[in-house]
Amino acid sequence: MSITRLEDARALKQIGAPLNTPIEERTFTTECSKHWFRVMKAHADFMVAVRSGKRAGTIGKWRALGSKLSNMRLAGAELCGNPPPAPPNFKTEQDEQEAAILQHFLVNRAVPFIEYWEGAIAAVEAGAELTIGPADMPRWLDSSS
Repeated sequence: MSITRLEDARALKQIGAPLNTPIEERTFTTECSKHWFRVMKAHADFMVAVRSGKRAGTIGKWRALGSKLSNMRLAGAELCGNPPPAPPNFKTEQDEQEAAILQHFLVNRAVPFIEYWEGAIAAVEAGAELTIGPADMPRWLDSSS
């Protein structure tokens, strides 16, 4: 299969994959999408709280962030099971592939992001003063530019 879309070529280049890597587009199942959207909504709610100028730098704001962060952790835990459930009985190959994609995202993006913010909140609660910029945070998603 050849690359017919420039965005596919950019994505492959970004991850260091050969440009002749086969590209297959699929639609996620409703069940997978429901879990994905819950994690994305928890992240969006958290980022709205981060950007909120109200009570900037106060312990109250940091505690509110901690609450939103807990929601994000719960959404992720629900996604992969906490503790992990017995080995799943996938009904289709697509179910297995979707579970692998979601697990990869959680391990490589969600967990580092959550752990970063948990550390920041703990530091503030211990009395530290923090200034956090966008470049300081672990990436949640890649940009689509």
